[in-house]
Amino acid sequence: MSSGIFTLAEQLQGLNATLHDQRRARVSNNSLRAALETSVGEFCQARRLREVETQALFGGRSLVGVDGSVGQVGGNYPYTLHLFKSLAKSTLPDREGQTAVEKVELLSPLLPEHYREIQAFLEARKQEIQQGIQSGGAIDEPARLNDLAEQQAYFMLADQRMVELELRAAIEAIQRFRPYLVLMDGGFSRLKGKGGELWEEFEDLALAMNTVVVGVIEEVGSYRLQSRLGNDVLQGFARGHDREILFGTLNQGEWLKTSLERPIKNEFYTVFTRLSDLPQAGACDFLRQQADAVDDVINFIYTITPDKSRGIPLWLDLVDAEVRLTKKQIDLIVKTNVDVENIESFLRAQRDRRDF
Repeated sequence: MSSGIFTLAEQLQGLNATLHDQRRARVSNNSLRAALETSVGEFCQARRLREVETQALFGGRSLVGVDGSVGQVGGNYPYTLHLFKSLAKSTLPDREGQTAVEKVELLSPLLPEHYREIQAFLEARKQEIQQGIQSGGAIDEPARLNDLAEQQAYFMLADQRMVELELRAAIEAIQRFRPYLVLMDGGFSRLKGKGGELWEEFEDLALAMNTVVVGVIEEVGSYRLQSRLGNDVLQGFARGHDREILFGTLNQGEWLKTSLERPIKNEFYTVFTRLSDLPQAGACDFLRQQADAVDDVINFIYTITPDKSRGIPLWLDLVDAEVRLTKKQIDLIVKTNVDVENIESFLRAQRDRRDF
């Protein structure tokens, strides 16, 4: 083993000791739970529904899971392309016997119409994008700044396109399958922030059709609990992140029912969950207008989440597996439909040529 590896090992041991000492300084789990009950909400224990209870809850309507996948081909901008796929899958068929809605799309600055889209996106958000780039370090050359801004605009547009494709699949699924429940992969903040008018259409349709929609968050990624808890409670946490605060705090099947009057997210109703034997907490976003369905829906989601899993409802996991674009699939579809000369000239990154 080289001396560099020994040095890294020593540094990792130092990090481990620091984190261990911090954890020892934390308040007890009982004190933390008491503080959360006082400042956030109540702990509730979900239960597994019997089949007859599930049937009564759904009333003959279906469950739909929605997820998306994106794959990138090529090297540095602009010699790149993104392939998108979204899937909404229902447990019951529509009138034509179909059980899925699939949407696919391609985005690449190598296509003139897409390049014009990128330019329009950049023009609309130029100040925001350039300020973000400059905050990361001084860039004196205007041409370099413009190149980076254009590249950033492309990736932001790609993120937006993925959200739009997921929302379009979800909207069509609600129209075709008229489900009782739609499970979306990820929280609503991303969907609303990047979906624009499509989010509004999705929300209005769900409410009009009396379809409960839930954003299933696999891993909490916010600091929303920090402001509710005092410094004495947060002592010993490395960053006071929701992930840290809730890790091991919830029992299996338990969820933190937050106050509707003091919401964690102003625009949505969010609850924190632990749906499997893993101690890591997740969360679920609901529309505020559908908060009265939370207890029943959490019980159902817990019912279809395997104990030995990462805490994601099984139906959503199945959709994720089906929608996923693997590297092998992407390579095959590109090689089958694009000339070798064009792949080599525009889309093959130098890193792909490495021997080792």
